[in-house]
Amino acid sequence: MRKRSGRPPRFAQVPNETVDDSPNLDLTALGLLTVFLRHKDGWDITLADIGAQYGYGEDAMAKAIGMLQVARYVVKVRVMGAGNQWRTEMAVYAPPATDVEVDELLAAIREEDPAVRRAEVIEPTATAIKKVAARRKKLAEAQPRKRSRKASPTPGNPGVGKRDDGTGSSQVSPDSGVSRDPENPRVSKNTVGEKTMGEDKDAGPDAVGKTAGGCARADESDSAADESDQAEGGSAASGTKLPTQRKTSPRTATTKTRPRKESPGFETVRAAIPAAAARPGTKLFPGLHRAINDLLDGNAAAGIPRRTPEQVVARINRRWYGENAEDRAAADYRGCDRCTASGCTAPRRNLENPEGCDRIKNRNSWLAAAILAQDCPDPGCEDGQLIDGGDCRNCRERAEERREVERGIAAARALLEADTEALTTAQAAVAEWEEARAAEEGRLRAELGRAGMYGAMLDHRIGQHMAGWRDRNPRPAAPAARGTNERQAVDA
Repeated sequence: MRKRSGRPPRFAQVPNETVDDSPNLDLTALGLLTVFLRHKDGWDITLADIGAQYGYGEDAMAKAIGMLQVARYVVKVRVMGAGNQWRTEMAVYAPPATDVEVDELLAAIREEDPAVRRAEVIEPTATAIKKVAARRKKLAEAQPRKRSRKASPTPGNPGVGKRDDGTGSSQVSPDSGVSRDPENPRVSKNTVGEKTMGEDKDAGPDAVGKTAGGCARADESDSAADESDQAEGGSAASGTKLPTQRKTSPRTATTKTRPRKESPGFETVRAAIPAAAARPGTKLFPGLHRAINDLLDGNAAAGIPRRTPEQVVARINRRWYGENAEDRAAADYRGCDRCTASGCTAPRRNLENPEGCDRIKNRNSWLAAAILAQDCPDPGCEDGQLIDGGDCRNCRERAEERREVERGIAAARALLEADTEALTTAQAAVAEWEEARAAEEGRLRAELGRAGMYGAMLDHRIGQHMAGWRDRNPRPAAPAARGTNERQAVDA
């Protein structure tokens, strides 16, 4: 891909509203956007190289670029240029692009290159849209709940309750951690408020001779246990700090899940899945399970209309058998020079990387992506046939374009073959003429040499004779070829 700026550069930093856009960007996507903004127009973008530079894998980079596409920080455009060759351009925006700016981008691409035949926006994949929606839901559920905070006890505060000051009035101290005995207001006792460190504090004796721990003196009639914190597990008379009680269990909580939903007709589709992708009687890969449900139930958010089980089965067969998936998933298949029996580390082949490896590393995930992939702009198209019946107009137009291109290539190939044949014939005629000229010159030189002529006189006589011979036998002219290969012939 080649990067272009969506707007003229105004600043080198990322705008604050982009940094704060946590519903649409996670830290990985924000970092990738920063890398995009940092480079100038014309920079060749390879996600694999960026991931290797910053220590991220292929999946993380794909998730980040999908998130940027969904939020329209990145707009990918597929362009058909001269020679019907496709290329991909990527425009970067911060803040996100508007519909007007996307239209301006397409117009600018057509204006810059008059040879552009088509320019269309590459929409984000259904998987990227799902992941962004799930992340937004998770963020909304994780918003912290507002809780009222209790006042912390303040050392030295006289306490909460009534105080007999001789006037009959009562005073309330909201920050106190000390309460009064209802039978004797002058006797204080500690209350368990909001603990600062989860421990009881040691304190000296109070006004009536009791310690803060609640242990009565020998001459007191109150029970020590009534005035102590022995319920916390420690000795009230010892005055030592008590250990913190654990509030929650250290064991991991058990999460109960419901069985995965199966849409009507799911079993019919499940039985038709090739055994090489999923053995009968086994559970499906979650991604493949979701993909089948999306096709059977429809997914308005992802732009997937509802299909019948028969249509889904036909779609699976076309993808699996039509793209030779079983052979490409075999351990002995070699899709590139980096393929081994244990796997392949080369980038996958796609529209952005047509030279990548086409080996299938994971049958389930490949099939899930393949049955959701939609090459036609019409989401209700099933490889040329609409799910509601009738032919797809978009596919018909695209097929006509492909036939036109094929006709042009065939004409160019025929012209090239004709030029090659004419050139070969002309070269043979020239070679025959050169052979006759050399034979005539050799014959005359031998004859004059036998007559005793040599030196400059011999060369002069031979030159005069050969000039007349060339006049009587002109050298054949070779035709100018339109091209030496198919591409040159097409350009001609």
